[in-house]
Amino acid sequence: MDKIVDVSIGGISFTLEAEAYSILTKYLNEVESRLSNKSFAKEVLADIEYRIAELLSERVKPKKVVPPETINSIVEQIGYPDEDVNSQKQKKQDYTHRKRIYRDSDEGIIAGVCSGLGAYFRVDPLVFRAIFIGLLFLHGFGLLFYLILWLSIPKAKTPLQKMEMMGDKQSIDNLLNEIKEDINSIGTKIKKSEKDGILGKLINLLGQILIYILKAIGIIVKVIAIIIGSVLIAGMLLLFISLVFAIFFASYGLSHFTFLGGIGISLNEIISSVIDISSGYWITIPLFLVFAIPIVALIYAGFRIIFRVKAKDKNLAIIALVLWASAIFALSITTFLQVKSFSASGQHVSKVLIKTDPRAPHTLYCKSFNYISDSTIQQLSTSILNLKLIDYKGEQLLSGEPKLIIEKSEENKPAVTIIKNSRGTNRFIAKRNAKMVEYSITQKDSVITFDPIFVIPNDIKWKNQSVTIELHLPVGQKIYIDETLAYILDENQPNCIYWPDELVGKTWVMTQKGLRPAK
Repeated sequence: MDKIVDVSIGGISFTLEAEAYSILTKYLNEVESRLSNKSFAKEVLADIEYRIAELLSERVKPKKVVPPETINSIVEQIGYPDEDVNSQKQKKQDYTHRKRIYRDSDEGIIAGVCSGLGAYFRVDPLVFRAIFIGLLFLHGFGLLFYLILWLSIPKAKTPLQKMEMMGDKQSIDNLLNEIKEDINSIGTKIKKSEKDGILGKLINLLGQILIYILKAIGIIVKVIAIIIGSVLIAGMLLLFISLVFAIFFASYGLSHFTFLGGIGISLNEIISSVIDISSGYWITIPLFLVFAIPIVALIYAGFRIIFRVKAKDKNLAIIALVLWASAIFALSITTFLQVKSFSASGQHVSKVLIKTDPRAPHTLYCKSFNYISDSTIQQLSTSILNLKLIDYKGEQLLSGEPKLIIEKSEENKPAVTIIKNSRGTNRFIAKRNAKMVEYSITQKDSVITFDPIFVIPNDIKWKNQSVTIELHLPVGQKIYIDETLAYILDENQPNCIYWPDELVGKTWVMTQKGLRPAK
């Protein structure tokens, strides 16, 4: 097996066969000996190595061994200094490198963008300068476009790059001529600068000012990007922590921003109390992933904006996208099954007669009570839609506020009708769910006490239950409405023209036209 040698050419590592390495070393030594009497030999050798590395990168695949034939071909293309012109014409192949766009700072006024474009397209740079000046009047688009080209087009620094910019043949003789022209141009520029009058100095000053303005704009853009990234990271981290606490631990973090009360009960516990499902995690985990994955992605974007991180994160993005789509799918299936359990409605109606003495009509005193003061009931400040979560004898139950409507009765005795509504998978289940809602009223002498809440047992969960109380009063019946009923009095009273806050604390009488103040 042939020996191989690892070498660095123009800053790039290559693996050469021993014979190829010998040919390359001999060639470089020969070039160096022919240029030994020239002051710019070191610069020429550096450019030649750069060109050899470029040609090897084009012709040899990565991690492949370079054979001697490839080195011979490159040496033949580049040639030797002071090589006979006739011998160059007799070569079988005319090696001309493709042109490349560079910024020509030697002929440029600001950054060499227009002069570089002019050299590439073989057009007078004045044409491009006129175009950019015209674009300045389009809301400053010319300045932005110039800045983009400045940042994206590299500057032609070496003689080899200048030859690529002009599209010249890249032989050693041409390279030497380019270096000689650069040396001669230095003296010419010095003499020209001495002869430049006020106009030349003014143009140069304006160019320098524009350079500093563009640099300042670049700094401002970087500062704005850092601020945006910092705000993005801080905001998304706060939101992520709040999301974790709200769903899995306690909703303290969202107490002022959502319908959750935020007293230390997790969303998982709330879902288990409300939704008919074996475990609340079937909803909370997909729900968490749906929101958490975009939040984490924004945090990562903030870090990339600030620190300019370049990472191969394609696989990670695909995994996150698949996980996010799976979470949405799982959440959709669960939601569909829950919606199905609300497809039918049911109602349970019960009637309670009010005991009165027809021989001695008296005023009925209707009141409620503050259930929070009841020692067996503790209200948790968490509200879910129109329901509240209470702790009743150590058990967390859902409760809601009933609605009280006072109507005129066609009968001679007052009565109360309790209407309970609920949803379910079918009408039978919906009616059963409505019947199981717990609500009661009590009467002692002429005092009627209405429960301020109705309670939903845990075994039926939340199915949009509601309770409506209809108090039917015959004409002539007087009633005193206590302040404790203010929260459950319905705003839409069919036989009354007063608002609930106007009804409480007063005595009323039912007339043919509805409730009127008692005299």
